[in-house]
Amino acid sequence: MTHDSLALKSDRIGRPVCSLMVIVQVWILPVHAQVSGYGKPSAPMYGGSSGFTRPANPFLPNGAHKTPDGRLCISVHPSAHPQTINPKIIDQIVLVENICGQSIRVQVCYTGSSDCIIVPLAGYQRLQRTLGIASGSTYFRYEFHELP
Repeated sequence: MTHDSLALKSDRIGRPVCSLMVIVQVWILPVHAQVSGYGKPSAPMYGGSSGFTRPANPFLPNGAHKTPDGRLCISVHPSAHPQTINPKIIDQIVLVENICGQSIRVQVCYTGSSDCIIVPLAGYQRLQRTLGIASGSTYFRYEFHELP
C-alpha cells in the first residue's frame, strides 16, 4: 500500500466517526440557554390592588432573575379602570416591568386560579396587559412567576 491509499482509507474511516459525533452532540446533548431556576419556573410572588397587604418575605424567590445588587428584575403593578361605555365593567390591568438586560417571560395569574396570561419581556421593557374583566370590583389579587 502506498501512503496515498492509507490516507484515503483513514479519511473514509474518519468521516463517519466525525459525523456520528456531531449527530450525538446535536440530538442527545441538550443545549441550555440562560434560564431561571435551571429550567423551572421561579417561586410565585404575590400582590393585589386596592391596598392588598401581604407580609413581606425577607427572602427573594428561588429561580428569579436578580440585578447585581440583589433586586428582582421583574415587578408587577396592578390597576383597575372602568370601561368608558359601561363604568360598572372594570378592566383589571397589570403593568409588568423588567429592569434587567435579559429577556424574561412572566406568567401572571389570579391568585389560586389557572386564569393566567403570559407576558414576554425584552430587556428593560415594561408592558401593560389586561389580566381580566370584572363587574363592579376594582379589587383583585394576583400571583406571578418567571417562566424558563
